[in-house]
Amino acid sequence: MPNASSTVPPTAAASGLRSDFRRDHYVTLKRLRSEKVRLLYDKLWQPVLTSVIAAMLLVAALWPVVSTGILLGWLAAVIVVSAVRLGIAYRYHQLPVRQQQRQRWLWRFTAGAIAGGCVWGAGSWLLFTPEHSSQVAALSIVMAGITAGGVTTLSAVWWVALGFVLPILLPLFMRFIWLGTPLAMLIGVVLVLFLGLIFVASRRFSCIIHDNIALRVSMAARESMLLESENRYRSIFNHSPLGMLHFDCDGKITDCNDKLLIILGVERGQMMGYNMLVPSADQAVAKGVRDALSRGTGYYEGTYVLPKAEQGTPLRVFFNAVHSAGEEQVGGVAIIEDFTERKRYEAIIYRQAYYDALTDMPNRRLFIERLEVLWRSQTPCRGMLMFMDLDRFKLINDTLGHAAGDDLLVQVARRLNSCLGDNDTAARLSGDEFVLLARFDDASDSAIKTHAATYAERVQQALSAPYQLESRWVDVTPSIGYTCIDSAECDHEEALKQADIAMYRAKSAGRDRMCRYQAEMRDDFQRDAERDIAPYH
Repeated sequence: MPNASSTVPPTAAASGLRSDFRRDHYVTLKRLRSEKVRLLYDKLWQPVLTSVIAAMLLVAALWPVVSTGILLGWLAAVIVVSAVRLGIAYRYHQLPVRQQQRQRWLWRFTAGAIAGGCVWGAGSWLLFTPEHSSQVAALSIVMAGITAGGVTTLSAVWWVALGFVLPILLPLFMRFIWLGTPLAMLIGVVLVLFLGLIFVASRRFSCIIHDNIALRVSMAARESMLLESENRYRSIFNHSPLGMLHFDCDGKITDCNDKLLIILGVERGQMMGYNMLVPSADQAVAKGVRDALSRGTGYYEGTYVLPKAEQGTPLRVFFNAVHSAGEEQVGGVAIIEDFTERKRYEAIIYRQAYYDALTDMPNRRLFIERLEVLWRSQTPCRGMLMFMDLDRFKLINDTLGHAAGDDLLVQVARRLNSCLGDNDTAARLSGDEFVLLARFDDASDSAIKTHAATYAERVQQALSAPYQLESRWVDVTPSIGYTCIDSAECDHEEALKQADIAMYRAKSAGRDRMCRYQAEMRDDFQRDAERDIAPYH
């Protein structure tokens, strides 16, 4: 079944990328504009207050030559416009950041700046007294200073600076041109050059401010992303269902999460600073750490035992190297998975697959696999293979019930296990059939037959003793067939057939019999089998 991403058309994916790009680009532009507006409003009181003081000084300088009403009216206009601009700035600073980003605040500032420029431009026209050259010089110097100050403080948005400067210089330029004298014309040309210089300076200041703000916005965005990434990683690190730890280039643990402490059952103080590469540390773990530091990745799987711990913890660990932004290795990180539950489930599954649920003995599958392993071994397996079948087992099931039958099988398994040597194996094949493998690897051919007969008699005696079933004693005897084996001479399937044929001969001879396989038994078994099958043809 294909996943959802595989069904998205390429055009749709490209459209999504373009949409993401536009959205990110729009957000960046909005932040840049917001920062520029904030820079315009930031500490606006300083240039505004300076301009008011400059207006007062200009009024004082022109007081003897200009009408008092014009001077006071113009000064009042400067103060009113300045107060309005400061009021707008105060309101701006009281708003939350989200509302400060609205476009209206740029237009309000622009309107205030243009209004201020127009008031000063009106002063250039109204306060111009051509018959008093010293007062004209004072007026020109103040207007040039105000213009230069405006360019310095308003160039964050260059056209706002021009909106403030042009209304100031144009009336002054027109007054000098209007005079028509050579000196006045020369001063007018100088004003034009000054205006051009102001325009170039404003553009340059605007580009520098734009680049600085863009750099600051970019750095802030990167810091925000870095902080978000760090918070996300910390959240994963602290709340991961897996254990995690950091280590330096020397193999010392520098940090670990709470899950690892729970997995290992230790305190944080026991982990911090612990060196995983010292000779006394687990060398399999040390190998994983060294591999990570030298190759980039390492791996460990096993039962990890802490010093002074009574038992270990099954773990699987993935080690990875960590590098700095300059590609310099600074240590590594390990992800630890607790295998305790998995091992327990694996043990349960293995038990269910390879052991008989009733008797807890190996089942047919496990017994056959062990035989195959022995026969594949370079060292020959010699000994005996025994088949056992309980006499009258069906009668006991029918008369005493299946519970009594199960109890009988459990007791038989217990007695059979008590007869086993260190290298012997017994299993329940099915129903009331059991099989046993005994090894006599160091015995000669003649001794093997003697050991086999003695072993079989011991098993027969153990299984023939009365059994207590439901508060009564019941005699149950086994029919036993066995064969002497040598893995170098026949395969395990042939050995099983021989033991089965011997058990069939013992069963045919009557209850409580024991029989060793002889070659001629195969022909008799074949004839009996053909005779039993004949009526069905």
